[in-house]
Amino acid sequence: MRRRAFVAALAFGSAGCLGLAGRDADGSPDDGMESDPTPATDARTRTVEPAEQRVPQSDPEAESPDETYRLGDGPPSGAQAHELVVWRDGPVRPVTVEVSAPAADIAVSPTPQLEPGAYLLFELTERVDYEVAVHVKGGTWYGFDIAANYVDCNDSRTTVRVPESEPVEYGTFTTSMACSVGTASTSDDGGDG
Repeated sequence: MRRRAFVAALAFGSAGCLGLAGRDADGSPDDGMESDPTPATDARTRTVEPAEQRVPQSDPEAESPDETYRLGDGPPSGAQAHELVVWRDGPVRPVTVEVSAPAADIAVSPTPQLEPGAYLLFELTERVDYEVAVHVKGGTWYGFDIAANYVDCNDSRTTVRVPESEPVEYGTFTTSMACSVGTASTSDDGGDG
């Protein structure tokens, strides 16, 4: 019963993990759980397919995001937030984007109607691992993780393309500067004179 109480608290508190909580050890639904507080999802019964990691075929057409969500109280000193851009490449449909960081008790789950080429921007400011799940109404849930180390001194962005019928695809870009002190070496050999 302790496991059941823990799983219920975890599912209620994180509201958007990739749907792994909320089942008994035998895989059957945990009937003792409260209903999910986010009406667009049922974390107890859904499955999440892995999104395709590759460079998205194109970028959003909109010049600015429909909505921006800042997650966390960071970034730490000397670091920059990691940007997550989720854009619609298909007709107008409700798109649910669940972004959570269970280690930091961070979760958001908007479900806006996105026009073709429109996008949402999530600023991930805490240096923790994030879980992302994306769903178009009537379609498959797709998910992936964003590692904590993207919140560093580099500019970095994960772009997610949400097409009409193909799997969701995502790719991450970073400037890849060396962020830690002491990695560069200096030599003062004076040359051959």
